[in-house]
Order: sequence, then C-alpha cells, then structure tokens
Amino acid sequence: MEVKHEQLKLTHRFYIEDNGVEIGEMTYAFVGDNIIDINSTFIDEDHRGKDLGLKLITAAVSFMRDNNIKAIPSCPYVEKVFNETPEYSDVKS
Repeated sequence: MEVKHEQLKLTHRFYIEDNGVEIGEMTYAFVGDNIIDINSTFIDEDHRGKDLGLKLITAAVSFMRDNNIKAIPSCPYVEKVFNETPEYSDVKS
C-alpha cells in the first residue's frame, strides 16, 4: 500500500491504493496563502482499523512541513488526531 498525492485544479488529495484499487483518501483545499483546509477523510469499510487514516495524515504533515503550509482540520477525524498529537502543533492553523 502506498500513499499518493494528487493536486489538480479543483481537487487536492492524498490517497492510498492497494493493488491498483483506491481504498482511502483525504481531501483538502487551499483557503489562503499557505493555509489548507483538510475537509474529509475516508477509508473503505473493508480496510478500517489498520491506521490508514494516520498514514494519510502523516503524508499530509510531511507535505505541509516541506512547503511551509498550515492546516485547518475541519474533518473531525483529522481535528481529533491533531488535538491528540502535540508533534503536529506546528502545522495546525
């Protein structure tokens, strides 16, 4: 399984594929200069409980740190993880 990052004109997301099948994604949108809103996280029902959501967040945090970006976590799952993980305070807007 691999986390991939896709930035299109209207859609930005991190997603996970397993043998060519997409099994999870986390979407975001730019809401200002160097500020994104992480607005949704979804993991396929058959793949839940495997910390795949955390893998998406880890990839997003790495991307944000590399690009000096902060995040507004409007997705409840991401907000919960950000609040429970002090190491992510540097990327939370």
